[in-house]
Amino acid sequence: IDQILEAAERLRTAGERTALATVVSVRGSSYRRPGARLLVPEHGSPIGLISGGCLEEEAARLARRALELDAPVLVTIDHSAEGDDLWGMGLGCRGVIELLAEPSGMAAQTLEALSAAWHEGRTSYLLTTLDGERRSLSASEADALGERATLAVANGRPTLIGDVVFDPILPPLHLVVCGAGPDAAPLVAAGVRLGWRVDVVDPRRSFLVPEHFPGARLLDGDPVIAAEAAGAGERSAVVIMSHDYLRDAAFLASFLGREVAYLGVVGPRDRTERLLAELEVTPTESDLALMHAPAGLDIGADGAEQVAAAITAEILTVLHRRGGGSLRDLDRPIHG
Repeated sequence: IDQILEAAERLRTAGERTALATVVSVRGSSYRRPGARLLVPEHGSPIGLISGGCLEEEAARLARRALELDAPVLVTIDHSAEGDDLWGMGLGCRGVIELLAEPSGMAAQTLEALSAAWHEGRTSYLLTTLDGERRSLSASEADALGERATLAVANGRPTLIGDVVFDPILPPLHLVVCGAGPDAAPLVAAGVRLGWRVDVVDPRRSFLVPEHFPGARLLDGDPVIAAEAAGAGERSAVVIMSHDYLRDAAFLASFLGREVAYLGVVGPRDRTERLLAELEVTPTESDLALMHAPAGLDIGADGAEQVAAAITAEILTVLHRRGGGSLRDLDRPIHG
């Protein structure tokens, strides 16, 4: 998204019209999920990726058609047929994909909402009809659209509801790393690479070296108020890893009751159980349901880099409500 937003600003400054193509529905096998976007300038190469290379040319053509019509274009691309290599270009991805191409004015509204989500943490709900109407909905109006809209908001991905496209635009995940030891650096770097907003919290100012945590915000507050200092909320994933017993206890107490998306504690299970037992605040069932201790998926991780991979993978499984098993064991499409 950062790449698209930077390109959009550059093209706007240059006075070039742009359209935006968005995957709004996928059935069957596909490289990308709903929400993948392609920025298409009136002249020049598209920016972004919505497939493994088989859809970009067609999506760009549709987006430029939307520019010509000055109206949104919704098209279904079906390469599910056996032996169909026209759309798939031999890649073997057989599925049905629906694309929404937005003309310049609508694209600007969507890009503005994406920028507000990315840089200001603001959530937007956009509704687009095929006759060219665009509305911005409140949270209650979005909720009133029903179960499909609720699921779309939970997943942070657009969906088709009848003949309208509902597009919830959410802020990136907020990763809060509590502890600035050497093993925190790979986790912070992984979060930054994934496009997450990353905070590192540690009361030891000497540990908060910007060169060790590029792309992250560094907070040196008291662990007791870490959740408040970081502004942790429902889009936050918290990992406690200061490796100091009392400091970890203070961090843990700070985040109980915050209803974050993920709460992980690095270290042995019995250590976390002792931490919880000795806290003055009793964790609720909701707190315990959020907690992952030890943090990370069981992938045999060894060393800080691999542990970071295990933790980020577990955060993604929680965020996307997936089991974290092997894809080969699925009896349905990957993005189903």
